[in-house]
Amino acid sequence: MLKGRRSKRRRCPAYKLTDDLVVEILSRLPARSVCRFKCVSTTWRDLISHPVHRKKLPQTLAGFFTKHDDDTETVGWSVPRFTNVSGRGPPFVSPSLDFLPIHTRIFPMGTCNVLLLCACLSRGGQWDILDLHYFVCNPTTKEWVALPDSKLGYKRAGSCFGFNPSVSPHFYVFEFSRDYVYERFPQSVNGVQVYSSETGERVHKEDNDIIPLEYGLSSVLFNNCLHYLTNDRAIAVLDTEGKARRSIPVPGNEDRGFIQQSQGRLHYANFEADDEDELTRLVVYVLEDYENQRWKLKHTAEASYLLGFAPCYLHGEDFEWVAIHLDCNMIFYTADWDKKLMSYDMDRRQVQLICTLGQDTREVYLPYVSLFLESQALHI
Repeated sequence: MLKGRRSKRRRCPAYKLTDDLVVEILSRLPARSVCRFKCVSTTWRDLISHPVHRKKLPQTLAGFFTKHDDDTETVGWSVPRFTNVSGRGPPFVSPSLDFLPIHTRIFPMGTCNVLLLCACLSRGGQWDILDLHYFVCNPTTKEWVALPDSKLGYKRAGSCFGFNPSVSPHFYVFEFSRDYVYERFPQSVNGVQVYSSETGERVHKEDNDIIPLEYGLSSVLFNNCLHYLTNDRAIAVLDTEGKARRSIPVPGNEDRGFIQQSQGRLHYANFEADDEDELTRLVVYVLEDYENQRWKLKHTAEASYLLGFAPCYLHGEDFEWVAIHLDCNMIFYTADWDKKLMSYDMDRRQVQLICTLGQDTREVYLPYVSLFLESQALHI
């Protein structure tokens, strides 16, 4: 009986694969699947965990870039830091990014998977948007590429960064522009400029249907289009040519929501209020049907359990969204005046304190996924 089983194992084609070929196959799978395959056998566990092989395999969330006030300067500068997702140990990557050619002042602007968009100040003195130059880099491999200078100047009204290596090897930078002709009137967004690493050029689009990008609201590249939250409790969608495609209403009636891609789907998280307008619970939705804009409630939790107190409403010092994990049902956020970095595991309904970031933390949290492979988008 046992002999027959061993005979079948020998005849199994998988046992003829070399370690290099197995690693090559695993490198094309999502990070969560690779983690699960550690449980197949001790041989696979050791194969996946080997330091040389880990450099070839997809990695999951490594940590967060944050901005902090620089008390050593009279000018209101900020300095970047990196916090590991565990909250322990030295930073997985150096937040100084001193491998960039201009590193007197570096301002992380956005992350998308393994790449980081940075604005670098070219010369000293007071802040001037005309002195900023943009770079996209992989902090793990220290590869970088400089972007051609934007023509928007003072008309720039915010930017978003998009990169999804599972769909395309190329990244996009969306820069919104506004009209400064009549400064006594409210400034309105009148166009968007999109840089593509595939062409190395910017495409400018003026469209009255473009919804303004509001500071502090989340965005994500999904289905090869930019999706960003608006103040109208909806998600605006722009394609990579800068054309407004659609607007997707989000559930509920509360502001301060958050969107991100997780496990291949678009997720939306927010808090809901009761009949007395007191915030009572966290709600997480997944966009079950993208074409028909149908959301499905995925999870709920008491707000007091996540925050440690019963909020009537939330200020920035009470709560800030950080991220929804790319590969599992976990939310990251900050709580209290000293910016405690917290995680909430939706499967286990478990809240965990990661670390305290400090009161000097600014409202920018950039999740970063490490990857040791070279990025095609940085060789243009």
